[in-house]
Amino acid sequence: MAMTDSELKSKCFTILSEQVGNVEMERFIMLLNRDTFDYTEWRKNNLFQGETVDSLCDQIEQFQESQAVPDREPTMA
Repeated sequence: MAMTDSELKSKCFTILSEQVGNVEMERFIMLLNRDTFDYTEWRKNNLFQGETVDSLCDQIEQFQESQAVPDREPTMA
């Protein structure tokens, strides 16, 4: 199930705060609000730089394996 906009914002703020701290998080948010930022252009130049289709597929498979829920044994009541 997809996150709501509020849940997404909250999760992203938490991640930013944990990774760079509150002051740098605030600075980053101000930069986004102040600057004109072309996400499409940034994505073309930065997002998967140096990656191949095969390397991305490997990363996806590894992520899916790490998120897999182990089979549960049936329980008797």
